[in-house]
Amino acid sequence: MKILSLLPAATEILCELGLSESIVGISEECNYPDNIKEKPVASRIKLATNSSKEIDEELKKIIKNNKSPFVLDRDLIDKLSPDFIITQETCSVCAVSRNDALDLNLKAQIIDYSPSDLNEIPNEIVKLAERLGIGKAGQELKNKFENEINKIKNSTQNIIDRPRVFAMEWLDPLYSAGHWVPEMIEIAGGQSGLSISKEKSKIVNWNQIKEYAPHFIFIMPCGWSIEKTLNDIDCILNNNELNKIPAFNMGNVYIVDADSYYTRPSMRIVEGTKLIARTISPQHFSHEPLPDSILNLQNFIHFESFAG
Repeated sequence: MKILSLLPAATEILCELGLSESIVGISEECNYPDNIKEKPVASRIKLATNSSKEIDEELKKIIKNNKSPFVLDRDLIDKLSPDFIITQETCSVCAVSRNDALDLNLKAQIIDYSPSDLNEIPNEIVKLAERLGIGKAGQELKNKFENEINKIKNSTQNIIDRPRVFAMEWLDPLYSAGHWVPEMIEIAGGQSGLSISKEKSKIVNWNQIKEYAPHFIFIMPCGWSIEKTLNDIDCILNNNELNKIPAFNMGNVYIVDADSYYTRPSMRIVEGTKLIARTISPQHFSHEPLPDSILNLQNFIHFESFAG
C-alpha cells in the first residue's frame, strides 16, 4: 500500500496508526514526526511573502482568481504511483484540497480527512483507518483520543467562574479561531465568546475584543510556530488597543505553537487542550508543558527591553 499524504494532520495520524512505512510522499508542511521529513515532497505552497498582512492579501488574490495556493509535483507523483492520496475539504488555503488532487486525474483513491470540530476528529480517524483497511487500529486510536480528552473534562467540568478566552488565529487582519478551538477552550475550563465550534475562523476587530474583555488571549496564527509569530508580532504590539484589554493588563497573553497543537486536527490537539487548561485553570489541572510550546508575551517584551 502506497500513500501520498498531502495533509500534515493526516500524516501524523497515519504514523500513529503504524503506517509510516506506507507513506511514499508528503507535503512540505508535513514536519512531524521527525522520521517523516525524509519522505519526498510532492506539494508546496506558492506564497512568497512572510507577514500576516501580505499573506492574507496574496491568498485573497489567489481565491479571487479561482486558483489554488498549492503546486503539486506531477512528475514526482506519477513516479510515486500512490494507491491513496489524502486531502481535506476543511479549508481551501490551509492544505491541499480534494479538488487539487482530482485535477491530477490519477487512478489513486482520494480520501478526505476533514473534521470541522473536535468531536469529529476521532470519528474521522476511524473513517480514514477503515478506508485503509485497518479499522480496528482506527477504533483504538479514537478511544485513546477520547479518553485523554475526557480526563481533561473531568478535571475542569465543575468550574463555575470560567474565564473569557480569545484565541487569535491571525494577526493582520485579526481572526478568531473556529472549528475545534472553541471546544478546546471550553474543555479546558474557559469561555469562547468570540467564536463558535464547527464554524470557520472569522475576522474580528479590536472593538469586539474590548467589548468581550477576555481574561486570556492565546495567539495562534494558523500553521505558525512561536518563532514565526514573533517575527510578525509588532503588528499587535504597536496597536494602542492592546493595553485596553484585561488579558494584557493581567499578564495573560500567550503565544503558542499553533502549527503543532492547534492548526492540525491530529492527536496533538490533546496536548494543545492540556496547555490551555494548565494556563487558565491551574488550580484544577496540572500539566507540564512541552518545551517551546508556549511563551508569555509580557515576559518576551520585558526580556527584549532588558536585552536592549
